[in-house]
Amino acid sequence: MREYHNTNNPPANTRDVLLENVGVALPEGIFRDVTVWLSGGLIVGIGGELRPSENSDRIDGTGLLLSPGFVDLHSDAIEKEIRPRPGGNFPLEVALTELDKRLAACGITTMYHCLCFGESETNELRTAEKADAIARTLRRMEPHLTVRNRIHVRFEVSDIGSMPTLRRLLDERGADLFSIMDHTPGQGQFTDLAHFKTYYSQAEHLTGDQAEKLAATRIATRDSLGDEHIRELAAICRLRGIPMASHDDDTVEKVNWIHEMGIGVSEFPVRLQAAREARRLGMEVLMGAPNILRGGSLTGNLSGQEALREGACTVIGSDYAPMTMLHAAYQVFKSGLLPLHEALLLVTRNPARAVGLDGKHGALRQGAVADLVLIDDSGLVPRIVKTFVGGREVFSAPRLRRDENKSPQMENCHVVDSDRLANVY
Repeated sequence: MREYHNTNNPPANTRDVLLENVGVALPEGIFRDVTVWLSGGLIVGIGGELRPSENSDRIDGTGLLLSPGFVDLHSDAIEKEIRPRPGGNFPLEVALTELDKRLAACGITTMYHCLCFGESETNELRTAEKADAIARTLRRMEPHLTVRNRIHVRFEVSDIGSMPTLRRLLDERGADLFSIMDHTPGQGQFTDLAHFKTYYSQAEHLTGDQAEKLAATRIATRDSLGDEHIRELAAICRLRGIPMASHDDDTVEKVNWIHEMGIGVSEFPVRLQAAREARRLGMEVLMGAPNILRGGSLTGNLSGQEALREGACTVIGSDYAPMTMLHAAYQVFKSGLLPLHEALLLVTRNPARAVGLDGKHGALRQGAVADLVLIDDSGLVPRIVKTFVGGREVFSAPRLRRDENKSPQMENCHVVDSDRLANVY
């Protein structure tokens, strides 16, 4: 049985689209006053002599910046959409449909929803049975949604009871990304028991006694386990071609251990030395957009901006707030850490590369999938004004100022005249 494996995607646009007079964000820089031609769900032309059909849809992008759509590898937002309050669960189909619309408005064209396999006394969404049910519902609904919704399976390494469900899910290619996480107190994100108890008391509304019991259970279980079950799951992922990540890496030794198993992404490393070691080994390093936007970690761990300054961050993920993807990329630019065109790579090309989608997704190039966003950054904060998935417009918002030739942000960018596009494409 291969019930999970479903390659359906939102339908591509059957009409040609011309995006005219836009600024385009390419890896080489920002190019002004360019025309981009979309046809059959793909980007078929950028600048130059374009010959679209006469009945093409034409969109004037004067003053707007065209970027690849955002690829978000790590988001827990699906949990809040299903259960915005403790005990207040909504039907899965309703929650997924409404979240899908919000993702399009945030410029996210490919979303990897985190489904957690980890024992919890109060959060029924983080059980093997519920995560499995959400995954199956998401696969079934995929053709009816607007953005590309993918499944990121997160495995709490002490949750040995979920192994049968996980084996079946991975064997059926029911995951698009697999990650391991270890929330045992004394290492990783929780270096001491007090930190662990505070977090779970707030995040899962546990009493002090419940948090202490959970900590004791995790410590006892983790101490009794080796790592053979983790290696087994990693081997299945390698066999099935499922990319892998590790969560909250804190030491050079741990980074080398996960790298040896074929894990290619270090998510939210809590210490700079771990992030540096991951980059030395050629791994991608993902930091949270909320961390970067605020300027620091909520829990005193590694700052995303510090990781960027040290060349130890290659990918931004939304963590729990999809709307922060756009604003974190602009914060990187405004803080002088990277030019805008390079900051946007953190939410487009680089995450796509991390999961083997580079060249087709997260790219603004001829032959790439036409997953794109138009950004208006002429106001106080940047705004998504249009989102395209497969060349089909799935979100639109009014522009703020139509009389602008270029945005104030674009004036400070690395801008290249559009007549030099031939040297790039």
